[in-house]
Amino acid sequence: MTCDELKDDYASYALGVLDGPELEELREHLGRHCENCTPGVRDALAMVAKMAYAVPDVEPPKHLRRRVIALVQPESRSSWLVWLLAATTALGIFFSVHIWLRHTESHREFLAFEQRFNQQQAELARANETLALLEDPSAKEVTFGKGARGRVVISPRHGVAFSGQNLAALAPGKTYEMWIIPKGGQPVPAGTFEPAPDGSALHLQTGPVDLASTAAIAVSIEQAGGVASPTASQIVIVAPVGQ
Repeated sequence: MTCDELKDDYASYALGVLDGPELEELREHLGRHCENCTPGVRDALAMVAKMAYAVPDVEPPKHLRRRVIALVQPESRSSWLVWLLAATTALGIFFSVHIWLRHTESHREFLAFEQRFNQQQAELARANETLALLEDPSAKEVTFGKGARGRVVISPRHGVAFSGQNLAALAPGKTYEMWIIPKGGQPVPAGTFEPAPDGSALHLQTGPVDLASTAAIAVSIEQAGGVASPTASQIVIVAPVGQ
């Protein structure tokens, strides 16, 4: 068999489920240090190792539940918690892939699984960042209301978490953009986001924040991709920080 015919079997070999003539052929290629199959199998083994050890067991602090519930309004609580807990499914997906690949051993399907796994890893990292922010004892919580309403948590060490409800739907080509507004300074862009169909939105901007010099957190409607400074007439949310 050619290397091109065997490339779909790298993942199955790495997971220990390859058998029959394909296994013998691949072993023969590896035995002669095939320049195509050897690195291909090495990459597949690395991916399996990555999936096996990438998700640590973490016991969230018990006191953190209060802050999570306080941040999230009832309307969006389920979506926030689902987002936080989604990362914990990554390990379960890894164990299920062993059986799944017995029935779907094509290269295309393995790449699709790899993409989903990488997405889970990104969600896990984001969840860890959010937990660190909410756990910070020096973080400050502020609320806003009048039409759109919600809550902002500002951590001097970890960044800003925004949770909003009743946000208006955006016109095509538009986005919501968050701003950190310092006292006597120019607003600093803090990322863009779009609301869910029910008008809720969750947004996290990581990085240190000088809480003492921050006057407010604001949100405006801007062109897709965001802008360098807010359009004054399009500012829809202002959450004064105060001291």
